[in-house]
Formats: sequence, structure tokens, C-alpha cells
Amino acid sequence: MPHLEAGVGVVHGRIVEGLRIPFYKDVYFETVFIPGFSDTHAHPQVIDAGLDSQESYWRNSYEWLDERRLHIDEVMVRQDIGLSARLAELALKRAVLEGVTLIAFTGVLEANLKARLRFPSGPRLVLLPTLMDKKGWSTPRDVSRLYAKYRKYIADSLLKIGVFVHSLKWAGPETFRGAVELASKGRMPLGLHLSEGVSEGGEFLARLSHIDRPPRIVAVHCIDDDPDILGVRCSSCPASNMLLYNRSRRSLRGVTSFGSDWPHLVGTVPRHLGLIMKLYPGRLGEVLRRATTGGYQDYGVSHTGDLVAYDEDLGRVLTGKPIPKLVMVAGSVVVDEGVLVETGEALHDVEKETLEVSKYVGEVYGDGTPPLVPGPQYVWDIVEGLGGEPRIDLSREFLLQPAQDQRY
Repeated sequence: MPHLEAGVGVVHGRIVEGLRIPFYKDVYFETVFIPGFSDTHAHPQVIDAGLDSQESYWRNSYEWLDERRLHIDEVMVRQDIGLSARLAELALKRAVLEGVTLIAFTGVLEANLKARLRFPSGPRLVLLPTLMDKKGWSTPRDVSRLYAKYRKYIADSLLKIGVFVHSLKWAGPETFRGAVELASKGRMPLGLHLSEGVSEGGEFLARLSHIDRPPRIVAVHCIDDDPDILGVRCSSCPASNMLLYNRSRRSLRGVTSFGSDWPHLVGTVPRHLGLIMKLYPGRLGEVLRRATTGGYQDYGVSHTGDLVAYDEDLGRVLTGKPIPKLVMVAGSVVVDEGVLVETGEALHDVEKETLEVSKYVGEVYGDGTPPLVPGPQYVWDIVEGLGGEPRIDLSREFLLQPAQDQRY
């Protein structure tokens, strides 16, 4: 029987030395993750966050959203379903090329579903259409109707559905309750931005006090409130938190997974590992569990057959700079030798097309200026500003043990 072997494996967040598992061919890698990385919060239609207009750090998300200056009209981009679907498709491709085997998309339901149909091979996708009491955004009734309309398209083992309340400020009690009831009735996860620079725990608990059986809730950011106390899971987004507010959660307490927020702008979670390790030194095992299996547990998704393999050692992978050679989703090879099996595209091809689409959007729905799409270098620069890449002593942090013939 052929085997995959690796110098180091990260299996369900646990580091093992000398990984050897049954495989479809004999192959060796330096580092293998089983499952791959989970990215539990991504806005696939965002290609302009107003980063080039930033003069200082914002205090919270509401201040940032009110005061940022954008080059494009976000409403027009959302209403252009074809364009929004193209952006979502590019985000899916980028994610899996960077080693993400599960990603959660907020935003436009029809566009994100269309992207899945265009690129069905991976990563696993959690659809979380955004609900908000603003013109052009969905209501709980809209989402319920659309899920019923597209029922035959979402009967996909790589797809899970849910709902996303944008925030407590921009979703009143009626919308919030409708979202909770929709999620509970459909046994779906409910996500929302929460406590992103301002404490909202009291109001959140007050709104939930009228709900008999709340659904599984994945709160995003939770910078200023303890997720454990609120009884929610937490997707922390260290990269966007540091870029916007120069701070993130002080500890990993209550954090269950990590999100990238803006995959088009700064890459996905694997590219942020250096920053995460710098913010939470000496927590390697906790970081790896959250960055891999954590997202699957957040959304109740199977990770059977998901794998990411690198020709780089674990220390190098943890800088966020290498990209994987092999990515498997549900037992199927999606990326081989760093290239998408389905389309033949490499990461640089996807990045190039994203820049071209960004330029087009700026011309058609903006002021003619292409929005800033900085790439993950922005995140790596933050790490340098914090004193450079962290030093990781695997022998001290973990007792490495052999893992022979584990079932995959």
C-alpha cells in the first residue's frame, strides 16, 4: 500500500514527528496538516477597505465604517451579481491555493452560491448571507425565500448554509430575532460582528434573553467582550484588527477559530500565521487547533479527507509566507504542485486577475482610482513592526511523538 510521509504532521492540531498515512501514491512532504486551515470569516466582495485613506487607527468598527473614504461604490458592486460572483470565485480559488480547506463567506447569497457552482471543487464553503437594516441588504424573509428557491443547489456535501447579522447597531431587534429564529428553525449557524472595538455584550445578552433556544452562534472579533461569558464561539481576525485598530484580543481565551476578513486585500488565514504567533507567543498548540479544526467545530462541518502539504518545515510555514504544494478537500486533490487541478491556475494568476477586476470596478463603480489591494505583505509588515518573526522551539513546546499508519 502506498503512503504519504512527512517530517512533521499537524493532526487535528496536535504536532507529531514522522507522519505516515495510507495514500493513493508514495510521496513525501516536510509538513502536512490534517485537516487543512479553516478561515471562519471572509468578505469576498470587499476589494476596498479604505486603507489608503487611513490617517490614524480607528477606535471601533462603527467609527471606521462611518468615516472611511472609499474609491468604489459598495452598493453598486453588491447589486452587480455577476461581478460579485466573480469576486467570490477568485476568493475561493485564492483560499484553497493558500491552504484553506474550509471558508465562511458573508455578503451576497446569490453571488456566493454562483461562485460555488462555478468552482465546485473546494474549499468547503459556509454560506452566511448578511442581514442588515439598510437599503440593498437582505432581511431574514429574503434569505428564507432564497434558500427555498435554491434548495436543489445547496444539497452539496461541501456546502453548509447559515445566516449573518451584520451587527447589533445595524440590525434592529426585529431583524435580529428573525435571524435567530431562521437559524434555529433550519438548524443553521448564526454569525455576527460583535464587540469590535466597543463593548456590546450587555445588549447582546439582552436581545438573546427573549430567545428560548438560541442556535450555534459564531461571533466575529470579540475584542472587547469575553466570548465564554457570552456563551458564543469566536472567530478572531487578528490581521484586520491590527490594521484598523492596532489591537486584537489580548488572549486566546474564548477564541475558537480565526478569520481573514478580507481575503482579496490581505490573503487568508494561513498567510496570517506569523502575526497570530507573534500576538500569542508560547501558544503554538492552541493556535494550530484553532487555525485548523477550530473552524470545522464552529460550523459543525466534517473534515474527512481534508489535507494540506508543504515542502517547507513547520517553522517556515508558521511565518505565513510559503504556499502549499498539495491541497485535498473531501479526499479529492484540488491543488497539485501549487496549481489548481481544475483550471491550471497558480496563486499569482489569481492575484493578477484580482488586480484587474479591482481596476475595472474602480473605473465602472468608483472614482477611477483603483482601490488599494496590498496583499499579505501588509500583515508581514506588522509582524516586522512588532519585532520580527517569533522564534518557535518545537522541542520545548511539544513532546514530538511518532504517528505510524494513522487512518486518513
